[in-house]
Amino acid sequence: MQFPSFLTLNVSFVYHFAVMDDRAGRAMEHRIYFIIGDVLACVLAGALGGWLAHSAVAGDLSMLFAMFIGMFLGMVGGMLVGFIMGPFFGAMEIMLPTGFAGMGAGMVVGMQHTMGVIDPTQAAINGAGVGFACLVIIYLLQAHLHGEVQ
Repeated sequence: MQFPSFLTLNVSFVYHFAVMDDRAGRAMEHRIYFIIGDVLACVLAGALGGWLAHSAVAGDLSMLFAMFIGMFLGMVGGMLVGFIMGPFFGAMEIMLPTGFAGMGAGMVVGMQHTMGVIDPTQAAINGAGVGFACLVIIYLLQAHLHGEVQ
């Protein structure tokens, strides 16, 4: 099985953005345990959201309705992963990224399923990639916003 190129990124890419100093001179989270936990939680939330969206969306459904159904089911999947992984990595730090990752993955995979036939394994892989991309976006926004707030 060939994995998409965006899944071959390693943890050091996220780690680079996690430890870069912000404008106020303070460092963001740099403990590797929590960074790996964030990556694992978002990838799992994305995979679950993508798989749920694939299982619920019919292939002949309108793309707009598929996006809304995928968004709802992805949020549910992201919340489930957040509740399970929250005690290990911190509920406040895990819930926003997993909810966002599940929602984004559900929307993307739901729309992909209406455009063409994809199998459940490919839906989970695509969802995991979207979940990782959502985590990178959240880390970049956190680094940017943390530097502006005094």
